[in-house]
Amino acid sequence: MNRVQQNQPIGVKSVKTLIVLFLVTTLISCKKTIVEVPDSPFPISEDAFSVETIVEGFVIPYGIAIVNDTEYFVTDRIGKLFHYKEGSQTEIKGIPDVKTFGDKGIPAVMHGGLMDVSLHPKFEVNHWMYISYLDTAGFAKVSRFKIENNQTTQFETIFKTRTQNYYGNGMRIVWEDEEHFFLNVGGSVFTTSTNPIVTAQNLNEDSGKIHRLKDDGTTPIDNPIFEGLTKPTTIWSYGHRDSQGLVYDKNSKTLFGVEHGPKGGDEFNVIKAGGNYGWPIFTYGIHYNGESISTITEEEALKTTILPEHYWTVPTEDGGQAIAPSCLLKVDGSTIEAWNNHFLIGSLAYRRLMKYNRDTNETVSLAIEGRVRTIKQLPSGDIIALLERNDISKSNGSIIRISNKTK
Repeated sequence: MNRVQQNQPIGVKSVKTLIVLFLVTTLISCKKTIVEVPDSPFPISEDAFSVETIVEGFVIPYGIAIVNDTEYFVTDRIGKLFHYKEGSQTEIKGIPDVKTFGDKGIPAVMHGGLMDVSLHPKFEVNHWMYISYLDTAGFAKVSRFKIENNQTTQFETIFKTRTQNYYGNGMRIVWEDEEHFFLNVGGSVFTTSTNPIVTAQNLNEDSGKIHRLKDDGTTPIDNPIFEGLTKPTTIWSYGHRDSQGLVYDKNSKTLFGVEHGPKGGDEFNVIKAGGNYGWPIFTYGIHYNGESISTITEEEALKTTILPEHYWTVPTEDGGQAIAPSCLLKVDGSTIEAWNNHFLIGSLAYRRLMKYNRDTNETVSLAIEGRVRTIKQLPSGDIIALLERNDISKSNGSIIRISNKTK
């Protein structure tokens, strides 16, 4: 493995702390509603492309399920699902309420809310649609349903974390084949080497894990059987902090993930069955207050965990900065030739889209600014990206289409 530094239990109390920080940041930002984009930590690519805004009006557009080039289903993290078709957009009714905090019902847009939406690989035949979310009781869930007259029908929950938690960030749904899908459930606890919280290492907890399930939510019989257990569970791998970007490459039959570190130490991982990815016993990042997190050395971690194939820590005077990777796409057959065989990554911290070359470990920034939450490829080869709102006084989050500039 080539590990390169690129120039490189949230419990109830922790959630309340996050919400307070969110409110304070929001109040401060209200004085200047347009969110500024920081300077890029990497060179800006000269790749040529054109960008078209398809639709606006979202707060945090989070997941997108593509039916064809002009029809999509899109989630807004505040708890809404929309159907976009050929320029017209309709809200789908019957979506469950998502976790909110505080007297004003602030949506859990930092750790929770309505997240991914995905179509069953045989959607044209069975019409099953899947969503992931943090429910009002604090459980991370996956539910499936069908839609009739812009209303959910046959709604059923097929996965629910075994314990109440507030870890369910990300929750991407990625299909391996027509019968199996992968699901991540975040585990970004506030932990340090002197006060370790090892939820992600605990196989009795579902957070800090990547799960593999059958399309009806049951456990595949060929999932790994971990030490001390007599049968498989839904857990595929563990020791994850928050793998918000997942992509399954069907050509190589490989699951890739990008994972949030704390302060630095964002990871690019090749996800293997039964693997322990180290969080929080080993990480290349540090706590936000500068304290160390790892409780074992890199040499010890090599013997017991799978270290990232690549990681990012942008050097700063106070110990480093994360790029905060929010999504991942392996590009193949794109109309933009310079992107083929590369990975696209949304960076929340630097509010831009980035391109990563796995062969050279080179990361460059692209001339697309905004907090990119999701990137997908259309059947035509064009790229779709979901951007959070950049003006907190408006719901102006958007979907953009990225194409070859010469088209």
